[in-house]
Amino acid sequence: MTEASTGVTRADHGRAGRTRAGHTRVTTTRVGTTTRTQIAGERRGRRAARRLWALHAWRATAAAVARVWDEAQAIVTPAGWTAVIWVIAGLVFGLAFGWGEALMGAAAGLVLLLIALPFLIGREQYEVDFTLAHEAVVAGTDADGEIIVANPTARLALPGRVDVPVGSGLIDFHVPTLRRGHQHREAIVIPAPRRGIIDVGPATTSRADPLRLLRREFHWADVRTLYIHPVTIAIPSTSLGFIRDLEGRATRTLTDEDISFHAVREYQRGDAQRRVHWKSTAKTGTLMVRQYEETRRSTISIVLDLEESSYASADEFEMAVSAVGSLGVRAIRDGRDVEVVVSGEVPEFAKASVRSLSSLRVTSPRALLDDLAGVEAASAVAPLPTLTRMLVESSGETSLAFLVTGSAQTLAQLQSSALAFPGDVAVAAVLCDPRSEPSMHALGRTRVLSLGILDDLRQLLARGAT
Repeated sequence: MTEASTGVTRADHGRAGRTRAGHTRVTTTRVGTTTRTQIAGERRGRRAARRLWALHAWRATAAAVARVWDEAQAIVTPAGWTAVIWVIAGLVFGLAFGWGEALMGAAAGLVLLLIALPFLIGREQYEVDFTLAHEAVVAGTDADGEIIVANPTARLALPGRVDVPVGSGLIDFHVPTLRRGHQHREAIVIPAPRRGIIDVGPATTSRADPLRLLRREFHWADVRTLYIHPVTIAIPSTSLGFIRDLEGRATRTLTDEDISFHAVREYQRGDAQRRVHWKSTAKTGTLMVRQYEETRRSTISIVLDLEESSYASADEFEMAVSAVGSLGVRAIRDGRDVEVVVSGEVPEFAKASVRSLSSLRVTSPRALLDDLAGVEAASAVAPLPTLTRMLVESSGETSLAFLVTGSAQTLAQLQSSALAFPGDVAVAAVLCDPRSEPSMHALGRTRVLSLGILDDLRQLLARGAT
């Protein structure tokens, strides 16, 4: 089994370690999620690893070409591109066919481009800064911000325009004439109808020549990241009553070291003397030692299915993300041990040999909601049964698992996902279906909660507690 990493590192470098068949790296994605990818098989694994490397190299090359093209577009206007094409065409036709007129036209276009260059030299008269009132808002609300334009120069600053990119959109406004030391403030409102992560900024001003062939943009302040969190509901701690006690619950697993006494047995070679039960030894005349039942701390694993085919609509997926956020935030605030995992990216050609999951941050409610703001449903991800098996292999501390998915998920797949957990792990499946009535029923040893709206989650958990 070979493990490799996927994702783009934003802040932290991954930790690398050796395995028998390859290497393991853990990387941090843009929102801090940790992605673990496993490649099964020796020959097939190497082949899939090469194709994954080629895919990553292609993406990196495409990103570099896109950055160069964006820089060129930022300088040359549509009129400027027309002039460039005119110059190239004039040179080609003039030199190929000996057309003097074409050469003269190319020379004229080149002169215009050269004349435009001096207008791009020098610094901008403005200084621009902007702030966001909040770095995170809930989906369906607006984010407020403010743009401050100041004139720090000794001369009069002529009227201009300031552009502020907001995701794929743009906010622009007019700046009046500013005297020395004066400033202009403009309030902005950023609509946030849907969950996501939006880059706001940088604020830009531009300078161009009279013919608008070339322009120079000045970027002010840094890019602010606006997190649009999923809608969540408050779940009282008592509604999670069927979760195991925080102090731990005895299991059927017997161990030699723990706190829950089970019985005594005969001494075996290698047993520590401190575990000898002297009273039983005196009664039986045989050396006896203590045996314990293994206790576990209550650990909640919340699994979010990102496979697009599991959801009948985008509303179902948004409800599933909100359900995960509500469960995770409540567990974190209750001081529970919790882990939240989602399906990792798996290319279509490698689905037979590659498994991947991503762990979201659970250090605080804000960290979890920031990560959930960036998750999206996709077709090229690990399916739910694969995700649960990988979770069980990587972490054996789960005492209660929530499997959150959509109405298009089949019962067979759901039952297969639940059976990946050991028999002493309680499993609850949350099916998000806006067309159904809230209900709770058993599917084998799995408790299935069907949600029509997000508020049904609170009621069904309270009913389960009683």
